[in-house]
Amino acid sequence: MYHPHSIIISTVLFIIIVNSQGISNNNNNNNSPFLRDGRFGVYHYDVMAMKGRQVQYPIHPMILARRSLREMNGLSISKSTIMSLFEASRWAPSYYNVQSWRYVYAMRDGPYWDKFVDALVPGNQKWARHAAALIVVLSNKYQIRNGEKKMVESHTFDTGASWMLMALEGTARGLVVHPMSGFDREKIARTIGLNSDDYKIEAMVAVGNRVRAISNEKITDRNPIDKFVSEGIFKEKIYE
Repeated sequence: MYHPHSIIISTVLFIIIVNSQGISNNNNNNNSPFLRDGRFGVYHYDVMAMKGRQVQYPIHPMILARRSLREMNGLSISKSTIMSLFEASRWAPSYYNVQSWRYVYAMRDGPYWDKFVDALVPGNQKWARHAAALIVVLSNKYQIRNGEKKMVESHTFDTGASWMLMALEGTARGLVVHPMSGFDREKIARTIGLNSDDYKIEAMVAVGNRVRAISNEKITDRNPIDKFVSEGIFKEKIYE
């Protein structure tokens, strides 16, 4: 088995080597903390997150670096940046390529912003109001196939895959991409004009600029693999 610390060290070294051209092309911004994270074009890796986490087996650094940060600076981001996140999300796999995911967004300088913020619970309003965009994530429960309306059993699963691609794209761009379940679903449904039971509101997402490149927010860990994986037979005890 790989030693966790050796994996982290080798991963960081790999990023630095691979991105050496990107670093050398940013000589006018050598003081940016992101340059120490590894940089390639608009993409960054959060080395602080990678150093603070231990893996049991090697994985891509972009996955290890993803965090649900809260600190955002309240500045706007371009619409094209948000569209790039949606571009990433649309390439998720889905049942029969039905693509059940749906997104409705509000930009902080747009006409829908205040109503989106108002739908959040007070605890989330406190920090999410500093985001650049708020996104409502929905899934379509059904598909029309051979003229018949049929349930898509994997609509939530498929939408989760789409959301994660969005999160990875945004995180790799150095943005905060934070999912939330703390909001009033009836209120946000009215806000976005949703009046159909064919759709399930899954979550809301805050997207924004980091206050600082190197975040001091707590780095969370995860359960070891043997707590949620078993071979051949489901073992409930591993979830205890």
